Amino acid sequence: MTSKLTILAVLCSLQAIAAPAWAQQIAPKKRPNILMLVADDMNWDTPGCFGGAAPGITPHIDLLAEQGMRFQHAYVNVSICTPSRSVMLTGRYAQNNGAEGFQRIRPGTPNLPSLLNQAGYLCGIIGKPLRQQELFRWSVTYRWQGTGDENRWGRDPAIFRSFAKKFFAMARNSNQPFFLMANSHDPHRPFGGGRATKPPNERAPATRTFSADEVKIPAFLPDLPGVRNELAAYCTSVRRLDDMVREVLEVLKLADFEEDTIVIFLADHGMPFPGAKFNCYVDSVRSPFIIRWPGKVRPGSVDAAHMVTTLDLMPTLLEIAGVPAPKSDGRSFVPLLLGEKQPDRNAVFTQFFHIHGRDALPMRSVLTREAAYVFNPWSNGKRRFDRLGGETFSAMQQAAKTDPEMAARVRHLELRTVEEFFDLRSDPGCLKNLIGTDAGEQPLVSELRTRLRQWMVQVNDPALAAFDARDNPAALEAFIQSYREEAQKEVEALKPYEKAQNFRF
Repeated sequence: MTSKLTILAVLCSLQAIAAPAWAQQIAPKKRPNILMLVADDMNWDTPGCFGGAAPGITPHIDLLAEQGMRFQHAYVNVSICTPSRSVMLTGRYAQNNGAEGFQRIRPGTPNLPSLLNQAGYLCGIIGKPLRQQELFRWSVTYRWQGTGDENRWGRDPAIFRSFAKKFFAMARNSNQPFFLMANSHDPHRPFGGGRATKPPNERAPATRTFSADEVKIPAFLPDLPGVRNELAAYCTSVRRLDDMVREVLEVLKLADFEEDTIVIFLADHGMPFPGAKFNCYVDSVRSPFIIRWPGKVRPGSVDAAHMVTTLDLMPTLLEIAGVPAPKSDGRSFVPLLLGEKQPDRNAVFTQFFHIHGRDALPMRSVLTREAAYVFNPWSNGKRRFDRLGGETFSAMQQAAKTDPEMAARVRHLELRTVEEFFDLRSDPGCLKNLIGTDAGEQPLVSELRTRLRQWMVQVNDPALAAFDARDNPAALEAFIQSYREEAQKEVEALKPYEKAQNFRF
């Protein structure tokens, strides 16, 4: 009897070993599709559902908000495109993924498209690129012939419609769940307009053009004719973004994927106006964040209590997809989507490093719903912040010649101070720096300093030593010079990679 059982056990073991050679594979797990729509350089309060920069500016984004959940306090972590999107797709702060400026993500870094790809997703990207194919493993990409010059290409909603239609058909034919990242080039400068002036010509007119008297002035900008003119052109570009959203969502519905697809809409950072993009203020990093998840997210719901960032996107989407998430700096906010509460979501931390190394102007901030504390180690009373171009800043400079208050605003935008503190309850536009006043000595300032330092320690922030020496101008200057030199070396080291990839960061 014993020998017969032994023989049977051996036969079963051999069968188990041989099974993979002939057995039919298990059917893939059904997972939800994911569509991510990303605006380029759009302020959080520009869409109509978040306040609106002009009447009727974003009808299709507004409709999406009615069908899903709108987050009133959602943020990105870096206010410049490549680093912001790198955080978005890795769930890691810039110093931990390698892309502090216009740089390559560190090879081997876990990321959303490659992890979804391994789980059986068809992953596609169209629009503003994050090439790095060896890292992201995109299944399908749309590459414009105008690589490296987004001012001339990538602003035609019909192109997005055509690509999305083919991509959805491919997903249907392959019976795969999909992840599509559709990156608009609007409303990035140049604003408004239709046809490109040089080939390749892939621009199109927006379905509506806005005038200067229609625009709503954001809290951080003055109401001047030049500001209104530029905002009108910006709003026209935003409308073309909304046209793109319409085209992609319509094709999604026609492909019969609407009920099986999670749709995320957001912007990569604030608008390219003085006091927003390239900074760590509220309007630099606050994002118009919408998620539609049929059958899960209650239509028309609003989360006005919790603060989330794009750092949390990867762990959230991987949890929804049922894909194991690697260790990251973010955490899933799935409970919020289901209408539940989540602790420790009362502050966000933001950074700015550099663009091309030599222009490094490091900044950090901690933001709550009530206050903002900003650290500017580069500010020495002489060094000027040089990303203030455009008709808006020219109008501000002109007004400053006769308006002392405007002159003070222009001077602060150019020079800053090492520390800034703003009471957002009375000053949502971060116009009045309270450091150096009685209000700037309140306990909340000390509390935010402590929170920022604790976070810098936790995430291995390279500016920690500078923060500890914030009262020492010589130490701050040494940090800036050292950081600029190191950043420039890293950017120079990328040039062979860019040349080999025929791509410029």
